[in-house]
Amino acid sequence: MPEHKMIVMGGIRVRAEDADRYRARPRAQAGPLTAAQANPAPPAPDAFDPGAHDVPGVLAHLADADAAETARVLDVEAGGKARKSLTDRRDELLAAAQERAGDGA
Repeated sequence: MPEHKMIVMGGIRVRAEDADRYRARPRAQAGPLTAAQANPAPPAPDAFDPGAHDVPGVLAHLADADAAETARVLDVEAGGKARKSLTDRRDELLAAAQERAGDGA
C-alpha cells in the first residue's frame, strides 16, 4: 500500500497532494475531503445542476437520487449558491440516500 505524506490543516489530516483542494473549499465545509471532492469527475453533459433549480426542485431530485448523486449535487451546491436550506441538511440528505440504498439491496 502506498505511503502518503500527511499534513495537518485546521486540525485535520490531509494528504499533501489534496492540500490545494482542501484550501479551496468554502470555510463552511468542515471535516475531511469526501471521495467526490478529492477526485472530482467531470460532470456528465446531462447532469443535474442544482443552481438551475429552486430548493424544492433540488429536494425533489434528491428524493430519488442515490448516495453518490446526492453527494455530487450537494458538493456542487456548496461550491455554487450554497443555500443554507440545502447545505445545512447535508448529513440528513446523505443518510436518507444511504438508507434508500440499503432498503433496495
